[in-house]
Amino acid sequence: MTKKIFFGLAFAALLTACTDDYKDWVSPEKVAQPEQVSFADGSVSAVDVIKMADLVDGQTMVKVCNLTAPTASVSGYTPIYSISLNGQEFALEEDGTMFVNELKEYVEKTFGKAPEQREIEATVSAWLNDGNTSVKTATSAAFPVKVLLDAPFIDSGYWLVGDMLGWDAAGAKPFTHKGSSDVYEAPEFQIVFKTTADNQYWKIIPQGNYDGDFWGGGNKGVLGTVVDGDTSMEGTLTTDNPQAGKIEKAGTYRMTINMMEYTYKIDPIIVADAYYVVGGVQGWSDSQKTCLFTPEEQKDVLSYTTKWTGAWDLKVWDANSFGNWDAAWGCVVDGDNSPSGALINSGAGAISAPSAEFYTFTIDMNTMTYTWTKLANQNPTEYEHISLIGEFNGWSGDFELEQVTPHNWYGVFTQETDGQLKFRANHDWGTNWGYGNDRDWDVSENFNKIGTNGGGNIWVPAGTYAVYLNDITNSMLILAQ
Repeated sequence: MTKKIFFGLAFAALLTACTDDYKDWVSPEKVAQPEQVSFADGSVSAVDVIKMADLVDGQTMVKVCNLTAPTASVSGYTPIYSISLNGQEFALEEDGTMFVNELKEYVEKTFGKAPEQREIEATVSAWLNDGNTSVKTATSAAFPVKVLLDAPFIDSGYWLVGDMLGWDAAGAKPFTHKGSSDVYEAPEFQIVFKTTADNQYWKIIPQGNYDGDFWGGGNKGVLGTVVDGDTSMEGTLTTDNPQAGKIEKAGTYRMTINMMEYTYKIDPIIVADAYYVVGGVQGWSDSQKTCLFTPEEQKDVLSYTTKWTGAWDLKVWDANSFGNWDAAWGCVVDGDNSPSGALINSGAGAISAPSAEFYTFTIDMNTMTYTWTKLANQNPTEYEHISLIGEFNGWSGDFELEQVTPHNWYGVFTQETDGQLKFRANHDWGTNWGYGNDRDWDVSENFNKIGTNGGGNIWVPAGTYAVYLNDITNSMLILAQ
């Protein structure tokens, strides 16, 4: 039997237009003094769980309670209603329905978008209306409104498997979750990977499978394409007999999956020869390439050492995308100062150093990760000048470099004819940087080396170069323009 909640004698009221409960629904120009009116026999009762998935396309109203209208003792007065969901008022029709979009928006804002049953404490208020004025006269006892949103299952994480990585947990590579920790508020996941040959196949493993039955099925199981060997660079993901997608050409790719929509998109990434710092340390300039990362032994691993501010310090631009903010690499959460993290370049946030001190910031463009390493020496030697000297000026003068960030020096230099040069500090040979023996380093073959004090002269063919030196790490970079 349905339990009804009666308004009872609370409907009997002397309507007073000047009370705090007064609400002008029709905005009359003149408010008439209401007469004494009583109501009887009205009731409210709860309905079954409201399942948003059961609503038909285009449906604008949804029943949130059973409502029996009371009768008025004086003709000309009719009740109108509102429903309060945890204290927030919404218009309610006399058949117990309210707008679908208002209910959905309220539930999502209050509880999130996850497809879990939510229970809301509700009350219904009656308002008496004679065509000119409306006065709230009674409020029902509380009753539950139960709502289940329509949303697909989204796991806490996803893993890529395939010919390029392997088809088991040992080879699987995790996607990075973009945005907040709530996967229904931020349903996108992203991964960067390399294919090792043409025509390599892939599938996606959700976290639940990775932790348990790796190739288990069901609507929460393995994700793939609808058609086996689908070479489309974007499309729909399915758990219903999932097939393997295929990437036709070997290369580096970024895959983004949207698990609210169950879609994927694969973008090729051109691996750059150079990467730059853009951020607070260089004024967030989108035109000045003054802060160049130093490549390590592996080309895709690079670093930059300086004293950081500890707040929104940087993003990363590759040489191919410099100036395009949409292509800047950064972290998932803007301002993150964690000692390590994942790099993304779609909606990326600015990365912060763990503290305002000297760190080496290292990026791995193969794994799309970054790390901060604090320097043991927080008081490195200071130089007033760093300059170039060489055959271009008869070894008797200096081409001054600018200190663009602490201990990082930069300049644009034109070598009129082929010749040798070196870096030196404070216009003195006591501290100078070179490499190996004279002419061991030809900058046309490799733009970076780690220098040594008193090392050999550097061979620089005629041309214009961007020149960089870090006087802590002894990194020397001479990049043709």
